[in-house]
Amino acid sequence: MAYDKSDHIQLHELRFRPYLETTEIQERVTQLGQELRQRLYGKKPTYLVMLKGAFMFAADLMRATRLHGEVCFVRTSSYEGTESGGTVRMHLAPEPDLVKDRDVVLIEDIVDSGLTMQAFLPELEKLGPSSVTLVTLLHKPEAQQVPVKIDLVGFTIPPKFVVGYGLDYDGLGRQLPAIYQLDEAY
Repeated sequence: MAYDKSDHIQLHELRFRPYLETTEIQERVTQLGQELRQRLYGKKPTYLVMLKGAFMFAADLMRATRLHGEVCFVRTSSYEGTESGGTVRMHLAPEPDLVKDRDVVLIEDIVDSGLTMQAFLPELEKLGPSSVTLVTLLHKPEAQQVPVKIDLVGFTIPPKFVVGYGLDYDGLGRQLPAIYQLDEAY
């Protein structure tokens, strides 16, 4: 689909162009929810949401599964500006009683380098979940530096910086209902 320059947005000093429309995102999230429902039918999963970026995706995905379950939040960080810094910091750890012996649906906004998941998944496994299903809205396989088993992927995208639908650039853009890609022409 062709976009004109009036569709662009600016966040801080950077301009972004439309990449994934709201309807595309909602259709795919509904499909992912149905897949999760089939995988976990009859179970009461713990939805483990990676903050801050995955909160919008998680809310829509949980509704789409129509499964009863509890919600737990985790917060890590690795980004500095538009690049992954390579160092993963844990700011909010998962609640052990919501993970032990539970089927965990780990909801992530984006897997690019894989470093966050490489650091986080062993910590999660130490808490003794029955199973872990990693669901990511976006995956950048060309940017992936380490192997990570992703169970469900919303969209495979090129290694370009994106914002919207929960993802931000230095605090801005999370509220956007669509996803925008950095416009390198500016």
